[in-house]
Amino acid sequence: MCERTRVVAGVVAWGLAVSLTGCGGGGGGPTTPPVTTPAASRATVEATGNGALTVHPSADPTFGFALEVPIRIRETGGGEADWQYARMSLFLGGREVERAEIGSDIIRAGGYSRLTARSDRNVTLVYRLNTDDFDRVDLVLGLADISYANQFTAQVPFSSFTDINVSFTPLSVPSARVEVR
Repeated sequence: MCERTRVVAGVVAWGLAVSLTGCGGGGGGPTTPPVTTPAASRATVEATGNGALTVHPSADPTFGFALEVPIRIRETGGGEADWQYARMSLFLGGREVERAEIGSDIIRAGGYSRLTARSDRNVTLVYRLNTDDFDRVDLVLGLADISYANQFTAQVPFSSFTDINVSFTPLSVPSARVEVR
Protein backbone atom coordinates (compact mmCIF):
# COMPACT_ATOMS: atom_id res chain seq x y z
CA MET A 1 0.00 0.00 0.00
CA CYS A 2 1.45 3.38 -0.93
CA GLU A 3 1.96 6.18 1.55
CA ARG A 4 -0.81 8.30 0.07
CA THR A 5 -3.44 5.47 0.41
CA ARG A 6 -2.38 4.96 4.05
CA VAL A 7 -2.84 8.65 4.80
CA VAL A 8 -6.30 8.75 3.16
CA ALA A 9 -7.35 5.57 4.99
CA GLY A 10 -6.10 7.03 8.29
CA VAL A 11 -7.99 10.30 7.78
CA VAL A 12 -11.21 8.41 6.94
CA ALA A 13 -10.80 6.17 10.02
CA TRP A 14 -10.10 9.21 12.23
CA GLY A 15 -13.18 11.05 10.85
CA LEU A 16 -15.36 8.01 11.43
CA ALA A 17 -14.09 7.64 15.00
CA VAL A 18 -14.70 11.32 15.75
CA SER A 19 -18.21 11.23 14.29
CA LEU A 20 -19.12 8.13 16.30
CA THR A 21 -17.82 9.53 19.59
CA GLY A 22 -19.61 12.80 18.90
CA CYS A 23 -23.03 11.12 18.87
CA GLY A 24 -25.30 11.74 21.82
CA GLY A 25 -26.40 15.30 21.27
CA GLY A 26 -23.64 16.94 23.32
CA GLY A 27 -26.24 18.38 25.65
CA GLY A 28 -25.21 16.20 28.53
CA GLY A 29 -28.83 15.54 29.47
CA PRO A 30 -30.74 12.32 29.14
CA THR A 31 -32.03 11.39 25.71
CA THR A 32 -35.71 10.59 25.21
CA PRO A 33 -36.42 7.29 23.51
CA PRO A 34 -38.78 7.47 20.55
CA VAL A 35 -42.42 6.76 21.30
CA THR A 36 -43.59 3.54 19.73
CA THR A 37 -47.06 2.10 19.62
CA PRO A 38 -47.58 -1.63 19.48
CA ALA A 39 -48.54 -2.90 16.07
CA ALA A 40 -52.14 -4.03 15.79
CA SER A 41 -52.65 -7.74 15.39
CA ARG A 42 -54.01 -9.10 12.16
CA ALA A 43 -57.45 -10.62 12.34
CA THR A 44 -57.56 -14.35 11.72
CA VAL A 45 -60.95 -16.02 11.47
CA GLU A 46 -61.74 -19.73 11.60
CA ALA A 47 -65.22 -21.03 10.84
CA THR A 48 -66.60 -24.55 11.20
CA GLY A 49 -69.93 -26.32 11.19
CA ASN A 50 -71.53 -26.39 14.63
CA GLY A 51 -73.95 -29.28 14.52
CA ALA A 52 -76.30 -30.63 11.89
CA LEU A 53 -77.72 -28.87 8.85
CA THR A 54 -81.53 -28.80 8.89
CA VAL A 55 -83.54 -28.88 5.67
CA HIS A 56 -87.13 -27.55 5.85
CA PRO A 57 -89.80 -27.32 3.18
CA SER A 58 -90.27 -23.71 2.22
CA ALA A 59 -93.51 -22.01 3.20
CA ASP A 60 -92.80 -19.60 0.33
CA PRO A 61 -93.76 -21.38 -2.92
CA THR A 62 -91.08 -19.52 -4.91
CA PHE A 63 -88.39 -21.56 -3.10
CA GLY A 64 -87.99 -25.30 -2.84
CA PHE A 65 -86.60 -25.44 0.68
CA ALA A 66 -85.03 -23.48 3.50
CA LEU A 67 -81.72 -24.56 4.99
CA GLU A 68 -80.50 -23.82 8.53
CA VAL A 69 -76.71 -23.81 8.72
CA PRO A 70 -75.23 -23.66 12.25
CA ILE A 71 -71.66 -22.37 12.31
CA ARG A 72 -69.04 -21.40 14.86
CA ILE A 73 -66.91 -18.35 14.06
CA ARG A 74 -63.73 -17.67 16.02
CA GLU A 75 -61.26 -14.79 15.76
CA THR A 76 -57.90 -16.30 16.75
CA GLY A 77 -55.29 -13.74 15.68
CA GLY A 78 -56.01 -10.98 18.21
CA GLY A 79 -57.36 -8.49 15.66
CA GLU A 80 -60.82 -7.29 14.72
CA ALA A 81 -62.74 -8.13 11.57
CA ASP A 82 -65.89 -6.94 9.88
CA TRP A 83 -68.05 -9.85 8.63
CA GLN A 84 -69.33 -8.80 5.22
CA TYR A 85 -71.06 -11.79 3.64
CA ALA A 86 -71.79 -15.53 3.87
CA ARG A 87 -71.98 -17.20 0.45
CA MET A 88 -73.28 -20.71 -0.19
CA SER A 89 -72.60 -22.20 -3.62
CA LEU A 90 -74.05 -25.51 -4.81
CA PHE A 91 -72.14 -27.41 -7.51
CA LEU A 92 -72.96 -30.33 -9.77
CA GLY A 93 -70.20 -31.90 -11.82
CA GLY A 94 -67.83 -29.01 -11.02
CA ARG A 95 -70.30 -26.35 -12.26
CA GLU A 96 -72.06 -23.93 -9.93
CA VAL A 97 -75.82 -24.52 -10.19
CA GLU A 98 -77.07 -22.18 -7.46
CA ARG A 99 -75.71 -19.50 -5.19
CA ALA A 100 -77.26 -17.83 -2.16
CA GLU A 101 -75.65 -15.00 -0.27
CA ILE A 102 -76.33 -13.30 3.02
CA GLY A 103 -75.01 -9.76 2.73
CA SER A 104 -73.58 -7.28 5.22
CA ASP A 105 -76.93 -5.52 5.70
CA ILE A 106 -78.54 -8.70 7.06
CA ILE A 107 -75.48 -9.61 9.13
CA ARG A 108 -75.31 -6.08 10.56
CA ALA A 109 -79.07 -6.02 11.28
CA GLY A 110 -78.62 -9.18 13.34
CA GLY A 111 -75.83 -7.50 15.32
CA TYR A 112 -73.08 -9.86 14.20
CA SER A 113 -70.94 -7.82 11.81
CA ARG A 114 -68.03 -7.03 14.15
CA LEU A 115 -65.81 -9.91 15.22
CA THR A 116 -63.72 -8.70 18.14
CA ALA A 117 -60.32 -10.05 19.15
CA ARG A 118 -60.46 -13.60 20.48
CA SER A 119 -64.25 -13.76 20.05
CA ASP A 120 -66.07 -17.05 19.68
CA ARG A 121 -69.67 -17.03 18.48
CA ASN A 122 -72.24 -19.55 17.35
CA VAL A 123 -74.74 -18.43 14.74
CA THR A 124 -77.21 -20.05 12.39
CA LEU A 125 -77.41 -18.93 8.79
CA VAL A 126 -80.74 -19.46 7.06
CA TYR A 127 -80.83 -19.72 3.26
CA ARG A 128 -83.69 -20.15 0.79
CA LEU A 129 -82.77 -22.44 -2.09
CA ASN A 130 -84.31 -24.32 -5.03
CA THR A 131 -81.71 -26.80 -6.27
CA ASP A 132 -81.83 -30.26 -4.79
CA ASP A 133 -79.43 -31.84 -7.28
CA PHE A 134 -75.85 -31.06 -6.29
CA ASP A 135 -72.69 -32.91 -5.31
CA ARG A 136 -70.64 -30.20 -3.61
CA VAL A 137 -71.37 -27.31 -1.26
CA ASP A 138 -69.00 -24.39 -0.67
CA LEU A 139 -69.67 -22.05 2.23
CA VAL A 140 -67.43 -18.99 2.37
CA LEU A 141 -67.43 -16.06 4.80
CA GLY A 142 -66.12 -12.73 3.47
CA LEU A 143 -64.33 -10.54 6.01
CA ALA A 144 -62.30 -7.33 6.27
CA ASP A 145 -59.49 -6.75 8.76
CA ILE A 146 -60.30 -3.55 10.68
CA SER A 147 -56.69 -2.46 11.39
CA TYR A 148 -55.08 -3.48 8.10
CA ALA A 149 -58.05 -2.83 5.77
CA ASN A 150 -57.47 -6.01 3.77
CA GLN A 151 -60.17 -8.39 2.57
CA PHE A 152 -59.99 -12.13 3.27
CA THR A 153 -62.23 -15.18 3.38
CA ALA A 154 -62.82 -18.08 5.73
CA GLN A 155 -63.99 -21.37 4.27
CA VAL A 156 -66.47 -23.44 6.33
CA PRO A 157 -65.60 -27.08 5.59
CA PHE A 158 -68.74 -29.01 4.66
CA SER A 159 -67.28 -32.05 6.43
CA SER A 160 -67.40 -30.13 9.74
CA PHE A 161 -71.21 -30.47 9.97
CA THR A 162 -72.27 -33.46 12.05
CA ASP A 163 -75.31 -34.53 10.04
CA ILE A 164 -78.17 -33.44 7.81
CA ASN A 165 -81.58 -33.41 9.47
CA VAL A 166 -84.88 -33.18 7.65
CA SER A 167 -87.74 -31.27 9.23
CA PHE A 168 -91.27 -31.54 7.92
CA THR A 169 -92.20 -28.21 9.48
CA PRO A 170 -92.27 -25.57 6.74
CA LEU A 171 -89.93 -22.68 7.41
CA SER A 172 -91.16 -19.29 6.34
CA VAL A 173 -88.13 -17.16 5.73
CA PRO A 174 -88.98 -13.68 4.45
CA SER A 175 -85.32 -13.30 3.48
CA ALA A 176 -82.04 -14.93 4.32
CA ARG A 177 -81.07 -14.29 7.91
CA VAL A 178 -78.49 -14.77 10.64
CA GLU A 179 -79.49 -15.62 14.18
CA VAL A 180 -77.99 -16.80 17.45
CA ARG A 181 -78.93 -20.31 18.47
